[in-house]
Amino acid sequence: MRSRLSATTAVRQVAWLFFCCLANSLAWATEPNFPETSADKTQAVSSLRTFDALYKTSALGMTLDLKRSLTQEGDTYTLSSRGKNMLINMNESADFRIVDGAIEGIRFDSKVKSLKTNKRAVRFDQSAGVIDSMKRGDWTQHPWEAGVLDRFSQQQQLRLTLLGEDEPPETLEFRVVDGPKVSDKRWERLPDEVIETPLGQISTVKYRAVHTNPDKRASEIWLAPELDYLMVKTIHVERSSTVKVTIKSLNWLDGA
Repeated sequence: MRSRLSATTAVRQVAWLFFCCLANSLAWATEPNFPETSADKTQAVSSLRTFDALYKTSALGMTLDLKRSLTQEGDTYTLSSRGKNMLINMNESADFRIVDGAIEGIRFDSKVKSLKTNKRAVRFDQSAGVIDSMKRGDWTQHPWEAGVLDRFSQQQQLRLTLLGEDEPPETLEFRVVDGPKVSDKRWERLPDEVIETPLGQISTVKYRAVHTNPDKRASEIWLAPELDYLMVKTIHVERSSTVKVTIKSLNWLDGA
């Protein structure tokens, strides 16, 4: 009986770690009321390169290939991510526009199935002056606020911010809605690194998330300037367990 419970606990832990890394992605850092940073002074970038990418995710000896794509139809971009293994089945997607160099959200949906199903959703309705956000089955309505992102589209705002800067800023800050909370997310720049990937050696800009409890949680991200600041590597540590995400392949969809 005890061994069965231990096995169940291990399965839950692996599934939770995958969910933490993939569903949260860049939404790991939370600090309220930060002052304005250089990320608020970005030059306007009007478009993003579309792509198909494959990432390898590993945790506790388990792996998951994550397929991520950014496509465009008219002025609407769609970011999607999906992956499946024996423990987890994940699908996320978000629609947004780019207005004056910033992401303007339309909608976000996330569904992660493991031993149970976790769903999140966000609906941005500027005309009604509200943002509706769902987490764990409960919807919360927030007043409309310019610049608020869903947790998934935050990744593309990161690219826009860095593409609009002559030099990557020392700090990056974003405001993200997730269920009943709207929180400030902050990243601090670390020394640049050249890393080995299946795409070859890549020069990267590296950032570390600012966490309220850095002794128990740590997040680092490597972004490639030569690849329009796509994420090429992420490491997240939670409860002494490590989740690592690395790029395996990349295909630009614009033909360039």
